[in-house]
Amino acid sequence: MQRGVSYQKLLDGLQQRTWNLPFYRQQNTIASGGRHSFAIPGHRFTQNETINFDDAEKACQSKTTWELLRSSLILNACSVEKFVKHNYKILSWTRRLMGRSVFNAMMRPTVYKQFVGGDDFTSFQETVSRLQTVGVRPLVMVTLEEDVKDDGPDADQLFDRNLKIMKDCMEMTAALGSQNPMMQIKPSGLFPLALCKSVSAEIPFPSSEPEVVEKIANSMETSKEVTKLGNLSTIEVAQLNKALNRIKQICKVAMERKLMILVDAEYTYLNPCLNLLALAMMLHCNGSEPLVTNTYQNYLKETPNILLKDIELAQTHGVTFGAKLVRGAYIYNERALAKEKGYPDPVCETFEKTTKNYNRSMDIMMEKVAKHPGKFCVTIASHNEDTVKRGTNKMAELGIPRSSDQRVIFAQSYGMSDFISLSLGQAGYMTYKSIPYGTIDEALPYLSRRLNENSSILGGVRRERKIIRSALGRRLFSFN
Repeated sequence: MQRGVSYQKLLDGLQQRTWNLPFYRQQNTIASGGRHSFAIPGHRFTQNETINFDDAEKACQSKTTWELLRSSLILNACSVEKFVKHNYKILSWTRRLMGRSVFNAMMRPTVYKQFVGGDDFTSFQETVSRLQTVGVRPLVMVTLEEDVKDDGPDADQLFDRNLKIMKDCMEMTAALGSQNPMMQIKPSGLFPLALCKSVSAEIPFPSSEPEVVEKIANSMETSKEVTKLGNLSTIEVAQLNKALNRIKQICKVAMERKLMILVDAEYTYLNPCLNLLALAMMLHCNGSEPLVTNTYQNYLKETPNILLKDIELAQTHGVTFGAKLVRGAYIYNERALAKEKGYPDPVCETFEKTTKNYNRSMDIMMEKVAKHPGKFCVTIASHNEDTVKRGTNKMAELGIPRSSDQRVIFAQSYGMSDFISLSLGQAGYMTYKSIPYGTIDEALPYLSRRLNENSSILGGVRRERKIIRSALGRRLFSFN
């Protein structure tokens, strides 16, 4: 319950509206035109301006010299294959050897500060405020990385605790005062993993069974319990109803606070259930604006086709639709699982085929955004420079404004691909950083994943290291 207390402190601090920042920081954080505008010091962008990712000085202007040095060291570490492969074991072993206090003292100013926004009001507020000065908005996430086991008598207490954490974080996110506040949620933290597997097996393609989606959405809307779903057992149906009650509470906060929630995707054996819940949440929440967004992993061969079917279901029911497009983070696990279980590999054979998939999904969503203003929202969640450039070019081609109700959003993880995020933000695009909130212990699995992800995008890492070295060179060796 410690976590819930720290969230409440954060929320209380935000609601007091006492920013405690220098006057110039307050001026640059929120422009005089209103709390939904961003002031970019020394820069005015135009709709036809070409974005430049090569300007190291501009891309790094919001970072201190120490932060650049830290980023450079961590990115260099991500190029050491053995460290990255075994980083979680190494970090866990180091914590046991050093003791928690010494380990935390070492981690906080280095890896933790690189990838996590903070664990209290002051540190998190400072992170968000600094990003806002360069036009980058917060996409807040809870560090619920581990699957909650469903084989214990206290499972419901754990799910209810996770629900409280999510709701507190949603309230905090809404209170930040950012335009179009957004938060990532992991529904799998709200019910047993075994239930997620069972529902996925029963309903493998939710948008092809609209009556099931409607049944789940109706339960959220009316609180009427589901009595039967396929071959689920009586116990599983009871677990499902508890899960829907928790998810309904998430939806209630989202609608009250006008908060967009991005539903995370996971492994293929869990995704149909998560897809079903996301679609039902859309029917329940997405009236006049796309408050609920589902995640589509484009390293999976069938993703664009699933996206089209989901869009068709949403349009048939007259609701708005949101899609977060990612490449995917479980490629090796998915291939190993397919080989072990003897079913066809669901993952694209090459990076190029994944990119082709991603581009197709992007085109589908961009065209919907252009044709139906306010009814569709797409988040281009990518650390790939070419993908981001293609997205900005597609917006120009379709005449989609950089920041408006015709929502095209760009997003990267906090501490990764900063030269892309800061360049986009300063050029006026709707740009978000996925910022985790939590303690070092809570965030350790997340930190391990970030180190792995940096190693998996070596081209982008090399590019970022080059930009950081250029910025550091100007700062350390400029005598003017």
